[in-house]
Amino acid sequence: MNYKNKIKIIAIWIKINSHIFRIFGGGFFIISLILGVFWIFGKDIEPIAFTFGLLSSLFFASPSIAEYIVPNRKPIRHMNFSEILSFILDSDSKLDWKIIENNWTEEAFLKEDPRLRIRCRYDDEGIANKDFKEEWANKHPDSSAKSYWYNLSYDGSLIERFILVSVDGSRAILPLPDIEYLTVKKLPYKIAKIFDTTDTLENYMKKSGLSKSFQ
Repeated sequence: MNYKNKIKIIAIWIKINSHIFRIFGGGFFIISLILGVFWIFGKDIEPIAFTFGLLSSLFFASPSIAEYIVPNRKPIRHMNFSEILSFILDSDSKLDWKIIENNWTEEAFLKEDPRLRIRCRYDDEGIANKDFKEEWANKHPDSSAKSYWYNLSYDGSLIERFILVSVDGSRAILPLPDIEYLTVKKLPYKIAKIFDTTDTLENYMKKSGLSKSFQ
């Protein structure tokens, strides 16, 4: 996880717990006020009073700073269905997601919150069509194609399902296009982009005659 993502996660945590920061800020302010009174009456405690005043300002300012870093940004667990889909669209396919593979599954999880996952099974349960037949998918040197279910879930609960198509001997995985116009919508494209570990998506979309419908 890069430092920018770490900063975002910290900022989101501060936003969730902003009431705690305000309580601590108020506590430090009261302490600094009391120490200030002692300082006025001749006690040599100026550095201590200043420190508590600085801590008070820091805790009071933290929620506002966090809002500036991630404006109107909820943690994943507080998002509804449409907000999760919008978040996926705005996420970085490479930096925000981690891919895990084994012999029969491939799974992408969100680094910020690994409970948000997109999973594909390569066994019979995960195959949508063992012999996928569409001209755009069968026009490659290896004409065989298969389509798979990609399941989006959070904390084990299914949110949405997508179909992606493996073409040219599994050299690329492509989003399912509109049959008439061969255009691809933004969300299926994003799912394919997340799983595009070999960077073949754009090249094979061009070879297949697929275009994006969200330019």
